[in-house]
Amino acid sequence: MLTEGEEADFYKTFYADQQYRLVVCGTESLPAIEFKVIDANRNVLFSNKDHNMTKLWDFKLESSQQLRIVVKVPTNGQKKSEAEIQSGCVAIMIGFKDKESK
Repeated sequence: MLTEGEEADFYKTFYADQQYRLVVCGTESLPAIEFKVIDANRNVLFSNKDHNMTKLWDFKLESSQQLRIVVKVPTNGQKKSEAEIQSGCVAIMIGFKDKESK
């Protein structure tokens, strides 16, 4: 559960030469969820803010590494009362394509 303005992150190990898909979504009451993927050197590998707030990213890494995934529920900048602030579930799904499938 996240509320407007909140951010959460976690670390996940991804392996070389594996085709991955990362999908981030939230309940309908929430605005579009921002997410970015950051490497150990704090380089941003992907930010959906740079890609029209897309919900997914397909990628393949050249070397195995642990990445940080940061998700944020943005606010619209307007002050809201506590009753007006939206909260809801945010899901992060990570899948990979079987190397043997075509």
